[in-house]
Amino acid sequence: MGILDKAAAVVSKVKSDIDTGNKETEGLGNELRAKSDMMKSASGESDTPVKPQSTSPKDRINPKARYGDKPKETRYDVTEALKPLGSFKSGTPYIPKTGVYKLHEGEAVVPKEKNTMNAADAMAGITGKSKPPKKEIKEMVHTKTHNNKHIVTHRHHHPEHHPDETHAFDNMGDVHSHMEDHAGMPNEGEAAPAAGAEAPAPLTAAPSPAPAAAPTPGM
Repeated sequence: MGILDKAAAVVSKVKSDIDTGNKETEGLGNELRAKSDMMKSASGESDTPVKPQSTSPKDRINPKARYGDKPKETRYDVTEALKPLGSFKSGTPYIPKTGVYKLHEGEAVVPKEKNTMNAADAMAGITGKSKPPKKEIKEMVHTKTHNNKHIVTHRHHHPEHHPDETHAFDNMGDVHSHMEDHAGMPNEGEAAPAAGAEAPAPLTAAPSPAPAAAPTPGM
C-alpha cells in the first residue's frame, strides 16, 4: 500500500469517527487532510486550487505612491523621447534621420532603395540652405621631404567647405599620374571612372557657379 493510500485510509477513518461524534479527533483529521493535500499536490494529484501570488503587491502604507517618490528612487521623464521627430504635411523627398515620425492619412512612404533623391540635395531642401559648392582644386603644390617622399597638396576653391588635402608618393611617376588624374581629361586608352564612382576633384582656373538654394518644403 502506497503512502497516499495509507493517508487516504487514515483520513477516511478519522472522518468516520467525526461523523459518529468523536470530536476529539476532529483536529487530527484536519491536520491529516492538510498533509494529504500536500502529498497530492507534490505528486500532481491535488484538486485544491493554488492561489496565485502577486508579483507586485500594493503599497499598503502609501497606495498612491509612484516609483521615484521615495529616497534613492529616480523617475525619468521620457515625454520628449516619445515625441515624433516631425511630420511632413506637404510631403518630403527625404527623411533626414531614423526615428518615429507622424504620418497623416493618405500619405505614402517610399523605401530607401527606390528613393532617387540625393541626400545632400534633399537636406538642402529641408533646411532651406544651398548644398555645398562643388569640390574643385584651385592649385596643386608639389614638395619633397627629407626622406625623398613627394607631397602633393590640394588647395581647393571654397576652402571653408573643402579644406586642403595632402597626398604622399614614392616617385615622380606616381606624381605625374596623380596630376593627370586631376588636371585633365583621360588620355587615350585610359578608362573613365566607373558608373557610380566619384570622379576625382578637377583642377580648375575658376570655381563653378554656386548652386541655388532649394525651396523649403512644408513640415
